[in-house]
Amino acid sequence: MPEKSPGWEGTILAFVMIATVLIGVAYSIALVYAIPVPWAILLIIAAIAALWLRRRGRK
Repeated sequence: MPEKSPGWEGTILAFVMIATVLIGVAYSIALVYAIPVPWAILLIIAAIAALWLRRRGRK
């Protein structure tokens, strides 16, 4: 029987892709403007964005 709820594979993939882009952009900004960017905040933003996309996709 197929599952009724979607799996987490897409959400994890979205998190990894968003985190990769955010870390790359933050690294570029840090090099150009010499501003330190905390990576933990970037990971939290990526997790929130991935969960938001998961929730938005269900409706």
